[in-house]
Amino acid sequence: MTQRANFRYDASTDFTQGGFGRRFAHLKGYVDRRSLFSPAMAFALAICGTYSFAGIVNRFIPEGSTGSILVRVAIALVTLVSFALVPSRLRSSTPALLPMKIFFIFYLGRLVENVYISSLSIPPGPEMVFGFFLVSSVAATLLISSMDRVIRNTDLTFAMNILCGFFLIGLYLNRDILFASGSRMSLEKINPISMGHTAFAFLIYFALVAGKTKKLTIVAVIFSPILLLIVVWARSRGAYIAGAGALLIYVLLLKGSKRVFAICGAFLVAAVILISTGAELVDVIIARLQQIDPDVDRSTMGRTLFYAGAWRQFLDDPLFGRYAIEMQMNFYPHNIYLESLMSVGAIGSLPFAAHIILALRSAVGIIRAGKFPLAAVLTAVLFIREAIASLASGSLWGNSGFWVTSALTISFWYGFQGFLHKSRNLENRSS
Repeated sequence: MTQRANFRYDASTDFTQGGFGRRFAHLKGYVDRRSLFSPAMAFALAICGTYSFAGIVNRFIPEGSTGSILVRVAIALVTLVSFALVPSRLRSSTPALLPMKIFFIFYLGRLVENVYISSLSIPPGPEMVFGFFLVSSVAATLLISSMDRVIRNTDLTFAMNILCGFFLIGLYLNRDILFASGSRMSLEKINPISMGHTAFAFLIYFALVAGKTKKLTIVAVIFSPILLLIVVWARSRGAYIAGAGALLIYVLLLKGSKRVFAICGAFLVAAVILISTGAELVDVIIARLQQIDPDVDRSTMGRTLFYAGAWRQFLDDPLFGRYAIEMQMNFYPHNIYLESLMSVGAIGSLPFAAHIILALRSAVGIIRAGKFPLAAVLTAVLFIREAIASLASGSLWGNSGFWVTSALTISFWYGFQGFLHKSRNLENRSS
């Protein structure tokens, strides 16, 4: 029988952890058998659910955006149901999320002012912008971050394995048109950037669970090479840099023998890739990265114009900002940090900066502690990846992965720190 705890697991997971059981003693006997509506499923859907089903949607509902909307509605419903099924005594809350909530208010105010007072057109339209921001970002972030204490390893591995299966099946169903648009792997419902990031998210997950159990190791060995091919042939430089950067930081933050084993494992994987592909995949990655030149590459050139325009708008209104989009290109600037400055100014960006600092502190603490559960470690690594990727991709209103991972990372870390503080107070009183 599972003893539901962030830091204690049943024999079926066998993720040897230690030390933190007392925080979750009151959870003994709590088992959520509704895996499809578990907090872990809600978390997995939030970080990679939309694009996991993109291939299936592209195959069976290719016309319009009905299929994609239905997927997002289903994800929102699963999140809401999973939250409702968790007893209120098992939900958590931390004051460390206050800066994020303040920034949400500032940024929402700017969107409302731009759209309904200044009559500014924000692509892809106010319904989509407010829908994505309020449902996929704000609501999902607040609900999932309050369920950190009931995200079980077994539920999370089930959810991630299932979603990865749907992702790969969807691509297989569309195998005849994956390269229809050119040399980059893409579909109508999932662009190369999203495809690369989604595949890399699953790669990170399998890198963390490989070796934990025999079953998970077998699944990782089967799926990882396929995911690696998808990452490479999507030819997304952002996915390359953000994913590899997150894994590198994770390895560097590990302590002692864990770091040694991780480095040795990375060299082994690299050697296998080189031997099995004849350096072809490496050549593809290097060739793609060498195109980062604003004078040659159109994508880089466009982003350079976005950044310059966003910075000029910030300098025009440095304290409070003015517009939620870069006015010259009439789109978000593909850098959420510049977007924050130009939207709400330096003053409005202070809580955003505080939130990022808290999330980074939490991620470092979780990884270096070496005793947190799979969900916490996966969230921390994915947050680092999202923080890097957000330098060149995504928007504040639509970057649900960034908001969910950053908030949940903080909840894991500061929730445990609060438990330690209460324990020390009780010990001091008793003595």
